[in-house]
Amino acid sequence: TRANGDAHVCAINLGRRPTFYEHADHSLLEAHLLDFDGDFYGETVRVSFSHFLRGERKFENIDALKMQLKHDIEQTRAVSKI
Repeated sequence: TRANGDAHVCAINLGRRPTFYEHADHSLLEAHLLDFDGDFYGETVRVSFSHFLRGERKFENIDALKMQLKHDIEQTRAVSKI
């Protein structure tokens, strides 16, 4: 992800968030920037994809989703070498 000319590593979800919305009618892009403390509100941000980690799925509960997100972030760090 690039903002203000700087590159930032992030874990991205592009999908319909089936854990929260069973019949969502549109996809949403969510980017979790790793090791970033700030905000980009009002800024233009460019997002690019480098690795595919897994497909989207519905989780049984929020705790299961949180556990998977923790694993996804670990994988993102590994493939990004940070």
